[in-house]
Amino acid sequence: MSNPSISLDDAMKLASEAFLPLGCVTSANPEDDSFGFTVMSGSGEPVLQVTNVPSSQYADPISMGNVLQQARLDVEQKGCRLEPWTMPMEDSTGIPVTTPNY
Repeated sequence: MSNPSISLDDAMKLASEAFLPLGCVTSANPEDDSFGFTVMSGSGEPVLQVTNVPSSQYADPISMGNVLQQARLDVEQKGCRLEPWTMPMEDSTGIPVTTPNY
């Protein structure tokens, strides 16, 4: 049994939630089944831009988690503070298990 893969819509949603309290704008690249995202500061300035996350990365929960954790580190190294975040994992039923952010 393999890990359920992450859909493009879910991957974009995960990216938009991973950089709170900053904003994150995602955009799909339908021509190659990928997406990109830009993390925005509170004043609307771009802090980090990732232009292409291919389906080979976002479909795998572990790879997607690694992409987002690395991007979070890059944002924090630029002096931005982020809320704690962890990649939601799926339980044996295949349903994502999310821990509440307090």
